[in-house]
Amino acid sequence: MASQSEAQETPGRRGLEERKQLIMEIYNSLRSADIASIEFEGPEIAVYIRNPKFIVENENVVKDLARKLRKRIVVRTHPKSRKSMEYTIKFIKENVPPDVGIVDIQFDDVLGEVRVIAEKPGKLMGRGKVFRNLVLAETGWRLEVYRKPLLQSGLLDSVLRHLQRHAEERRRALRDIGERIFRDTLIGTRHVRVVGLGSFGEVGRSAILVDTGESKVLLDAGLSPSGYGPDSYPYYWSPEFRVDELDAVVISHAHLDHVGTLPLLFKYGFRGPVYATPPTRDIMIIVLRDLINLMRKAQGEPPFEPRDVEKALTRLIPVNYNTVTDVAPDIKMTFINAGHILGSSMVHLHIGQGLYNILYTADFKFYRIKNDRSTRLLPPAEYSFQRVEALIMEATYGSKETQPRAEAEEELINLVNKVYKRGGKLLIPVMAVGRGQEILVVLNEALRSGKIPEIPIYVDGMVYEVTAVYTNYPELLVKPIRDRILKQGENPFEGPTTVYVTDHYKRDEAMYSDKPAIILSTSGMMNGGPIVEYFKYLADDPRNALAFVSYQAPGTLGRRLQSGEREIELEMDGGIRRIKVNMEIVSIEGFTGHSTRGELLSFLRRLNPKPRNIVLNHGEPSAIAALAHTVKTGWSKLGFESPPVIEAPENLEGVRLYPRNLKMKLALQHS
Repeated sequence: MASQSEAQETPGRRGLEERKQLIMEIYNSLRSADIASIEFEGPEIAVYIRNPKFIVENENVVKDLARKLRKRIVVRTHPKSRKSMEYTIKFIKENVPPDVGIVDIQFDDVLGEVRVIAEKPGKLMGRGKVFRNLVLAETGWRLEVYRKPLLQSGLLDSVLRHLQRHAEERRRALRDIGERIFRDTLIGTRHVRVVGLGSFGEVGRSAILVDTGESKVLLDAGLSPSGYGPDSYPYYWSPEFRVDELDAVVISHAHLDHVGTLPLLFKYGFRGPVYATPPTRDIMIIVLRDLINLMRKAQGEPPFEPRDVEKALTRLIPVNYNTVTDVAPDIKMTFINAGHILGSSMVHLHIGQGLYNILYTADFKFYRIKNDRSTRLLPPAEYSFQRVEALIMEATYGSKETQPRAEAEEELINLVNKVYKRGGKLLIPVMAVGRGQEILVVLNEALRSGKIPEIPIYVDGMVYEVTAVYTNYPELLVKPIRDRILKQGENPFEGPTTVYVTDHYKRDEAMYSDKPAIILSTSGMMNGGPIVEYFKYLADDPRNALAFVSYQAPGTLGRRLQSGEREIELEMDGGIRRIKVNMEIVSIEGFTGHSTRGELLSFLRRLNPKPRNIVLNHGEPSAIAALAHTVKTGWSKLGFESPPVIEAPENLEGVRLYPRNLKMKLALQHS
């Protein structure tokens, strides 16, 4: 590890001089490429060449150069050297095997990509790089092949159309962001400090400001699940927070308590980059558009508009797992699988040329035992890193253990059978992302194996759209689910009795039919969405049941019902009506996508290397206190060689992670 004085970021070390050196090195290394221009586009250095055959013949040269410079270098054919889209489509169709089943061909002019969506993409993928290289050499377009989604999503298609429609704006945005990342440093990295703007001492509205003196990065921009008004926003009015000083926003995953106020930042002037994994990008746009509709129904005019969501999409830079990315002059960021929902990430920040490293877990799911079936869909969170000086870790279930997953599935199946026998309906509030897909897989597997009768499973809200995204990224799912999609062409999320509620006729059928049924609907905490309408009608019938399968935050309708309230006042027929709750209410906690208490401790035990500082957030005060006490008193059992410094700040409190004491800080300031 570098010494304190050596590690200190030197002002002016980056910027114009470094860019000149990088450009010179690239020109000298790629002389035969016929370089047209070199652009700093977001975190990447884009090399535009006139000779596309160079990319085909010198792939390893580019990779070696990127490793040498420790930069993300992408080589693209210059737009003027690419063949027309019409010619490229004709060339691809004439040269693909006849049974590939091309569904669509799309172009991304900014990235220089042609995307082929096919029913049998393996016919192209099986030919290795041969066909890709053929297309690139002949047309100048880089070929990407995708499988036709098992479920079609109009909202997902609209994301692609938006990116195509705003290609020039995206190009300008990337170059503007690149200039900011590779700017001259003013003072260098003077400290590492985190400020909780939300999710500290509470669950929801996650927002953490990381301040190095040189740069400011916001980790997540969430909304409290208890409501939609200003009290549900992070503390963006804190004197330490200004949108015009932000270098970047990093989104860990697409749940609203982590992304729900991102459009608000753009409404009030943020024009920097947003970083997220590709699935998070897709799901995020779906849930944010839905959020605007929910806000309109709940309170009239929402605090932001669809155009603010589109601004975020235009400036969003998708980053795959395990890809080191510059997000500020002195900060490199890496996404690591978190196992919580599709695309969810832990965020690793490498600060100041080896000065300090932070791991932000966000919401994550860890397995206590290898191959444990804690989730049907995703592999567990990673736990091995090169360096971690500070850990910011969730504590949602820090105070209690939840039931094993196998018991939870058995309890749900038994409940389905019980409700079916008495002729009732089972209402299951689910988040559109994560629990909805988990429950669908469990129910349809139980249906196929005969553990439950052939009962209609109605799926309402945004669950369908998000499930379509899940089928679009099978490579990120666990092997059994991935194989069913890729090898068998099956959709694990639906069965013969699945009914997608796409209009009010289907909703009326689900609600008013006298036959037993299962209804999955958003929102998971019952603070809006179709679930509330179902509840109003079904609540007074003792044959029916309501099953909670995820966390219910304080202040939500779900928590009130879970806590025992049996008379609820809700808006109905233009007025307020008192609803008597006679339906059975059950909580099944084993389906959680969060790490249980045992899994949190198991993660700390296996985490390598061990952090010096642990900052706990995303938990109710009792959960955070219980987890902090366990770590403080049992650190040696968790594999720590010395007691870690445990921090449990409240919102608006700052924690200085580096330097740890004032004398060191003063010495660095005068070094």
